[in-house]
Amino acid sequence: MGASNSRDIRTDGGENVRIKYAAASMQGFGPKMEDAYTVAPDLDHTTSFFGVYDGHRGAEVALLCARLFHIELQVHPDYQSNLNNAIRSVFSRMDQVLRQSNEWRELVSPTNSRNWIEHVFCPIVNPWYCIEETPYKPPQSTGSTACVAVTRGNQVIVGNVGDSLCVASRNGQAILLSTGHKPYHQNERQRIQRAGGYLDIDNNVVIEGGQLGGFSFIEGKLTTSRAIGDFVFKKNKNLPPEEQMVICSPDIHAMEITNDIEFLVMASRGLWLSMAYQDVVDFVREQLESGETDLNIICGRLMHRALPTIIDTTVILIQLKHGAPDDAEIEEADDDEEVEEDIESNTSDDNEIKSAASDEQQPFAPNG
Repeated sequence: MGASNSRDIRTDGGENVRIKYAAASMQGFGPKMEDAYTVAPDLDHTTSFFGVYDGHRGAEVALLCARLFHIELQVHPDYQSNLNNAIRSVFSRMDQVLRQSNEWRELVSPTNSRNWIEHVFCPIVNPWYCIEETPYKPPQSTGSTACVAVTRGNQVIVGNVGDSLCVASRNGQAILLSTGHKPYHQNERQRIQRAGGYLDIDNNVVIEGGQLGGFSFIEGKLTTSRAIGDFVFKKNKNLPPEEQMVICSPDIHAMEITNDIEFLVMASRGLWLSMAYQDVVDFVREQLESGETDLNIICGRLMHRALPTIIDTTVILIQLKHGAPDDAEIEEADDDEEVEEDIESNTSDDNEIKSAASDEQQPFAPNG
């Protein structure tokens, strides 16, 4: 997961038998970084996961997604049999976690929710305040867009809400694998209006909170029509979640990884505001064709190329290795070799017995 100091670019990367990747992030002119990302190249022996999360009005929801989305995906009942459905369900699961209780904040910032000043002075100034339980209210105007890409076998599946997007290069041609959810798109605008919202002159989603002194005041404004969190836009009690002004229902795109698919570029809104899809593909391809093999360097150069973007920007570059053996096949072959050696040596008393228990973090599920 990434963050950066103002205008500094931070990168990291790695590879396995299937893919080679790098990620870069750069803070905009805001007070703090609100983007987050996840790279899990070995989610299991055949699956790699990547996620870009673009937070707004705070980083909390983006950080929650970066730390939880892939974990919830891996334990979903359809993870092995129906990956499309599993991905779709986990987007809704993120909203569900945010709605349940304040416990999700411990995953984002594992510290006591009240600082030491409150602990010392609260009982003195107002002891009743410390005892009373304040009803939990999910984040109203804080949220995040999300774009996740999962590779398994010869297929890549991309799901997104909002304007964090993924593009693939097919022999140098940009193939968009995401849907930018803008409020002015016809279906989005109609849903927003049916739910009681409207679009302002800049095509932002707007919800009015009522009138004060004869003037209407705005309760919420958002540049995207789909996001995780942002519950001020999701409170129409007469409508199901998928019909609210702002929804977290993703668009899912699947593509076969053929030999002409060279790489994927995932990025938050900051990159796409500065560069067109084809320009991004052209730039990365030129770098690769020039002989540059370090994807961290390419990501850093891409970020510089995107300047002067003024908002947080995160990029993940994924290079696909064609004809590489599957991790599961390699492990199975290694296991067969170990079995043969054990039989030949016939020294079972000296064999090390390894636990099959996993050390991976368990899914975060407050209140069951």
